[in-house]
Amino acid sequence: MKKILYISALSIAITLLGSCKKFLGLEPLDQISVDQFYKSKYDVDAAMAGMYSAFQVAMYGNNAVAGTGSEQNDRYHFWGEFRADNFDRNGVYSTTTTDQVVMNGLTPDNEFTNWSTLYTVISRANNNIEKIPLITSDPAVTAAVVNDALMQSYAMRAMCYFWIVRIWGDAVIFNEYYDGVSVPAARPRSSADKILDEVIIPDLKKAYGLAVKNQNGSTFLISESAICATLADVYMWKKDYTNAVIWFNNLFASKNPTGLVYGTTDARLQPTASWKSIFTTPTASTETIWFLNWDDAKNGCSCTTPGYSANNKRMRVDPLLVTSYFDPIKLTPNTGDIRPKQTIDLYQRTNAIGYRFVKWYNSPVNPTALAATDAAETAAVNVYYNQAAPVYLPMYRLTDMFLLYAEALNASNNPTGALTYLNYVRKRANVAQYVITDPAVSTKAAMENAILRERQVELIGEGKRWFDLVRTGKVKEVMDPVLKSRQAAAGDLNPVGFPDVRKTLFPINRSVLNSNKLLVQNPSYGD
Repeated sequence: MKKILYISALSIAITLLGSCKKFLGLEPLDQISVDQFYKSKYDVDAAMAGMYSAFQVAMYGNNAVAGTGSEQNDRYHFWGEFRADNFDRNGVYSTTTTDQVVMNGLTPDNEFTNWSTLYTVISRANNNIEKIPLITSDPAVTAAVVNDALMQSYAMRAMCYFWIVRIWGDAVIFNEYYDGVSVPAARPRSSADKILDEVIIPDLKKAYGLAVKNQNGSTFLISESAICATLADVYMWKKDYTNAVIWFNNLFASKNPTGLVYGTTDARLQPTASWKSIFTTPTASTETIWFLNWDDAKNGCSCTTPGYSANNKRMRVDPLLVTSYFDPIKLTPNTGDIRPKQTIDLYQRTNAIGYRFVKWYNSPVNPTALAATDAAETAAVNVYYNQAAPVYLPMYRLTDMFLLYAEALNASNNPTGALTYLNYVRKRANVAQYVITDPAVSTKAAMENAILRERQVELIGEGKRWFDLVRTGKVKEVMDPVLKSRQAAAGDLNPVGFPDVRKTLFPINRSVLNSNKLLVQNPSYGD
């Protein structure tokens, strides 16, 4: 596959001449001679690359260069994970920004409250939807080429809106081609329900209708399976389990990038012995649905905050989670679960900084102490991590979908089915499988908690945990004791935990509010 971040003449023009100061991140093409663009197959490819490039930047942060101040802005984690209980502040390198995120103290001035990068992607998708079907001068722009571009653009637009409504709730609908003149940029927010029902779901269904069925999936591009996974996720967010199950089944009937049907057994889960390769070589994994690709060697530092190097990392695995799951005293080589030692480096720890997060990188499978001292052990495993390496972030993979499907089955009063899919994941992880009479799964509530716990430890670092807590209404239940612990550790003599559930939503960034006077701040944030 061509490198997604290849910068073509069109994407350079869009990036440099776009009206980036607009609150929506809109990019009027009338500032460039329209005759130069959307005229050929080359322009289609360039426009699609520009859309994916914008989404990668939105998720990974800026094309960062260490030392410039632009590194470690990966919104994938700050939006999807860092407000939850998987990660806490790094005790040495934390900042006001990260303190606000992990302490439930977000303000409208926090950089991660700005939705503009997602609207930039939406704007590029809008341009593609408007302009690509009008190309008639190049015979290489066939109906199949147009349909494929529209499929990906509709799905990408829906994906961005889905992130927006999960983070901010009500939002602005902007689905027109933006020429910078005839279409006003300022407009009020629409309800999250309206966006889900009238924008996200219709866009995804249009995309599914345009997708060529029974074709191999694509690791780094949106294809049939990614659309099905997103629709299942959307219906789970709405608690519409009937429709969620329909789209899970459509997903299971589609093909993965290796050409195999996903199916409804554990046959397509990555084998136990090669679990780590899901993240290091997703193009070869049978459970890949859709990943994002950032090549450090070609594009500079991806600077995902939970990365290997302890230097300047603003987050660490939460000490409470380390104690309950990653504790090396409990996880000797004979305790079974293959994931902990492939997720963090249990043989390197600085108390303030925590353990190195190594999930994305090539390493020994379940490394054990290779030398008599921690220092020698760390030197031995450094060989695997101290190198420029691509970082592939999962948007969706089959294990994620199996556990979400288990949640849907449990909510639909099918505990036996739910247990089947939960146990698929536990079996692959080499941990004891449940039986239906186990107290941990014997009631509907217990089963839900067991599924959420499995999602927590299996999907840590994959941008899912915060959305899991919000979707299931467990933010206060889970985060109250965690926040009290963090507040007490910070010197608060009267920790309050998570007292205001309205703060489950992020505030809207002040610069966005200032750019559009029709917007109203989310409740409890004082604007």
